[in-house]
Amino acid sequence: MNEHRWGPTGPPLEAYSRVTNPQRFASLHDAAASTLDRLERDFDVERKDAYGFDPELEEGCTLSRPGVALLPRDPAAAPLRLVFTAFPGLRLRLGRWYTVAFPACGCDACDETAESEIERLHSLIDNLTAGRFREAIQVHADGTAWKASLFWSVAGRSAEHGRLDEASLRTLLPPGDPSSYEWAPWPARR
Repeated sequence: MNEHRWGPTGPPLEAYSRVTNPQRFASLHDAAASTLDRLERDFDVERKDAYGFDPELEEGCTLSRPGVALLPRDPAAAPLRLVFTAFPGLRLRLGRWYTVAFPACGCDACDETAESEIERLHSLIDNLTAGRFREAIQVHADGTAWKASLFWSVAGRSAEHGRLDEASLRTLLPPGDPSSYEWAPWPARR
């Protein structure tokens, strides 16, 4: 949220349910497309363009074009999947469980900009390709389960944790599947 725009009292309540200019995010699509092209040029990955390869990312939104999956040829490196929403926005999956939307909200109160969202996208992808990303599902003795992710760089660390209900746990972590990943750097294209 941009406190400078709204002042110390913050945005008016009606701004939280209003999106007056979604087109301010239109440049996200071009930035993501050029980033995907650069990643395909620089790294040893297989690219797949299609609808329907990640139903969770596509759920509840209208897509403006096929999604893109970049799958490193080294299975120790995390895959990347991205879909382009008609909002206009992006939804991104890194690795197995980490998902994030750009913009995170888009309402007038949050006052996100395309530039700040592109910077956030690039930061996550840079950490992913450098192997500075790990994720896990932790099941505690009392039966509670948590999904955790960690990104790090010279600028600092970013960690997220979220509780999982029993149905989500069964979906995300079938019996016998690994419960944590410390992803390797993406292999450079030769």
